[in-house]
Amino acid sequence: MPTNQFLESASVIETREVAAQTFLTEFSSPKIAAAVKPGQFVMLSFPNTLDPLLPRAFSVCETKGDRVILFYVAVGKGTTRLSKMQHAEKVVLNGPLGTGFPELSRGEKVWIAVGGSGAAVLPIIISAANNSGASPTAFYGARTKNQLMQFNHIRIEFATDDGSAGFHGTVVELLKDKMHDSRPDKIFACGPTPMLASVQREFQDKIRTYISVETPMACGMGLCQGCPVKRKDGTGYYLACKDGPVFDARVIELAAGAV
Repeated sequence: MPTNQFLESASVIETREVAAQTFLTEFSSPKIAAAVKPGQFVMLSFPNTLDPLLPRAFSVCETKGDRVILFYVAVGKGTTRLSKMQHAEKVVLNGPLGTGFPELSRGEKVWIAVGGSGAAVLPIIISAANNSGASPTAFYGARTKNQLMQFNHIRIEFATDDGSAGFHGTVVELLKDKMHDSRPDKIFACGPTPMLASVQREFQDKIRTYISVETPMACGMGLCQGCPVKRKDGTGYYLACKDGPVFDARVIELAAGAV
């Protein structure tokens, strides 16, 4: 196991429902909290059970001292079980894993575009950007306002498909609209594949754009070969868990889609 990767028994501190079926869970996990970088993830498994059998990948949302905070939508067996865990119950966390977003320099202007569970990365990216002296702006898209959540101390520009909150349209359309008045040095994006494909198509040739892909992972370390991401140059595949999940938008090929 790499020196900056840990297998840690993590105790639940608390769980909060922050939007419809959407939760934040805090764990005591000092080794991972000290090592994780924006865009990296952990593999979570439940001890003493084979149901669910496989661990689940979660982007790290935030760290506070020795605590790791995960953000997720409770839609399957594993996430539903996690959302109901009580204080002091334990899980096993393996991480931090993967390649995260590039470090930012003082004065750099970065736009962070997120959608769905991709919003998990906002707090940790914003914190790192502020600590480096960069200038971050957050954009968060959803179908309707009930699917949005507020993060404390983060100013977010919202976009909703139905116009119920913020900009009336998609988060990608919001970015395009903002481009008329301003232009970032980098774009970071995390969300559903159709959204990422749209970000890639619109911005990869204009601005340095980095996207964090969402794909099922069984091991998180490249052993099972189960999370391939097609190389744009036609030479084969990357593995999302090992080579990503964050990629330069110019080097991978995503399924066509629009949001």
